[in-house]
This record gives sequence, C-alpha cells and structure tokens, in this order.
Amino acid sequence: MTSTTFAVSAAIAYFAVFGTGFVFRPALVERFSLRWTTDAGRTEVRCYYGAVSWALAGFLAYLLAEDLAVEALTGVLFLASAVLVTRVVGTAVDGGWSDP
Repeated sequence: MTSTTFAVSAAIAYFAVFGTGFVFRPALVERFSLRWTTDAGRTEVRCYYGAVSWALAGFLAYLLAEDLAVEALTGVLFLASAVLVTRVVGTAVDGGWSDP
C-alpha cells in the first residue's frame, strides 16, 4: 500500500465514521458549540454533517477503486485547505479566538 492509498483510505474511514456519528447521534454537533432550534435543524445536522460525509467517503472510495488515488487525495487536500482557511478567517472576523 502506498502512502497516497493509505491517506485516502484514512480519509474514507474518517468521513464514514464522522457521517455515521451525525446521522445516528446528531446531538454530537454540540461538541462544535452548535445547536438546532427546531426539529428541522436536527434533520439538517443529519444531512449536512452526516449524509454529506457519507457521500464524500463513497466518492473517495470510488476514486480509489478506479486507481485515482492521487486525484482523491488532491480533493481531500482542497477540502481540508478550504476548511482551514475559512476557519482562520471566520475566527478572526467573528472574534472567536477566546472561545475554548
């Protein structure tokens, strides 16, 4: 197994487990200091934290099966970079540096 294949496999496992957690236990979102105010909000947590994670895991698995591990890893890096940049900029704009 190459390091690229290992990294993509780890990302698949991460998104599969993360998605499962939020589909079956949407209250886990409180660990991110988020809460829903209506039952529809709980459904949104299941969809956007759970189902989207499952979709990402499935797509990465498809790319890996098609011998496109480098492309899959590139996608993971784009996603991780977008999250990192948005988190840093958002924290600065929203003044969240002091939150635990």
